[in-house]
Amino acid sequence: MANKSKKSATTERLRVMVSSTVYGVEDELDRIYSTLTSFGYEVWMSHMGTLPVFSDLSAFKNCLEGVRRCDLFLGIIGCQYGSGQDPDDSESLSIVHQELRLAIELNKPR
Repeated sequence: MANKSKKSATTERLRVMVSSTVYGVEDELDRIYSTLTSFGYEVWMSHMGTLPVFSDLSAFKNCLEGVRRCDLFLGIIGCQYGSGQDPDDSESLSIVHQELRLAIELNKPR
């Protein structure tokens, strides 16, 4: 029995990246974060400030790097989907769309 405790204490938690718009759904994101962390996941979420950030990358590139490095991907598309576009590219897809496409491309569990 002691071995099982020791093993679980050293086992890394699965990293879940939550991708969504933030504005207008803060309460829902708070509940999702609380639920996932209560199940033992390490939750990467911009809204909670838990997404790893690298100073040499833009906000968009940090989000995409999070998709690459996470174990599981949870994409939430709601009525405000489409915000967060690259200001330098008027025809770019929203960051949520780009994250979802990358998660599919990388065959991330989602």
